[in-house]
Amino acid sequence: MTRIFLGNQIYVLLLLPLIIGGYVTLNEISGYFEVLPEINLGFWGSYFIENHFWINYLSLGLILINAVLANYLFNSNEFYERNSYIISLLYVLFMSYFHSFYQMDGVLISHTLLIFCLFQYFRLQNNSDGRKIAFNGSFLLGIAATFNPPFILFFPIVWFMITRIRPFVFREVLLATIGFALPIGYACFFVFYFYKQLHWDWYKLSENFLQNTTVIGSSVSIFILIGLLSLLTLSYKTSKSSLRFKKLLAILKLVLLVGVVIGVYEYSHDRNFEWLSVAILPLCFFYPFSFFNKSSLLLSKILFYTLFIFSLAKFFIK
Repeated sequence: MTRIFLGNQIYVLLLLPLIIGGYVTLNEISGYFEVLPEINLGFWGSYFIENHFWINYLSLGLILINAVLANYLFNSNEFYERNSYIISLLYVLFMSYFHSFYQMDGVLISHTLLIFCLFQYFRLQNNSDGRKIAFNGSFLLGIAATFNPPFILFFPIVWFMITRIRPFVFREVLLATIGFALPIGYACFFVFYFYKQLHWDWYKLSENFLQNTTVIGSSVSIFILIGLLSLLTLSYKTSKSSLRFKKLLAILKLVLLVGVVIGVYEYSHDRNFEWLSVAILPLCFFYPFSFFNKSSLLLSKILFYTLFIFSLAKFFIK
C-alpha cells in the first residue's frame, strides 16, 4: 500500500474514497463511534438534525477534501524533490482514530481552514510585502477557532509562524492579530446575542465521543513513536536542506506543538483525545521522510502497518 502512494502517480488518489468508505462501513457494522443526530460547530452552537444519516457522507467528503488539499500543499511547496501522495493516505489513516472522521463537526471544519491558512503562510517571502498574506492566513485561523475553540491557543502562535519566514514587521503582526481576533469577536457576539452568556461548556466535547482506553493508549503510543521517528529523520534531512524548507518545517512544528498541548489538556480533563487530531496534520508532512530515508524505511513501514491493522481492529475491541 505504501509503495503505490509513495510514487508520483496521481491516479492513486482514486483509492482514497474506497479506503474512507471502508472505515465508515466498519464503523456502521460495529457501532464503535456513535453517530449522533447533532452537529457541534463550536461557538456557532450545536444543531439537531432529525434525519442525520447524511452526516456520515458530509464527513466522508470533507476528509477526502482535506487529504487531497494537504497532499497538494506538500507537493506544491516542494517538500520532496518529486511528487508523492503518501500524505493523503496518512491523513485518512490518522484521522480514522477520531470521531470527526465519522461525523461532521467543528473539529473537521477547522482542519480544512488550517490547511488553507498554511497555504497562505507558505506564500510568505523574505523580501516582499506580507501584510495581505499575514491578515488572510490569520483570518482563516481565526475562523477555524470559532468552529474549534481550542484553536484560540494559536493566537500568540501566529506571530511566531509569520516571523519564522520573515523578519519581524510591526504592521504585519498587527494585521495578523486583527485578522485572528475579528472572527472570534463576531462569534462571541453571536453567542452572547443568542445565548446571553459565554461559558466553558462551548469548549467541551460530548461524553459519547469517549473511546476504549486500550485503543486510546495503544494508538497514542504508536503516534508518539511515529512522531519521534519523524523528528529524528527530519533532523538529518534539515541539516542538508534549504533555508526555506527549514522555515516551513518550523511553522509545522508550531502547529504540532499546539496540537500536543491541547490534546494533553483534553485528555487530562475529559479522558478524550479528539483535539489531538490537530497534531496529525504536521505529522502527515513529517512522517513521509521516514519512508524516503533508507535507514528508517523498515521501521517506518512496521509502524505504518501496525497503525493500519490496529485502525481496523479497534472497531471490534470492546
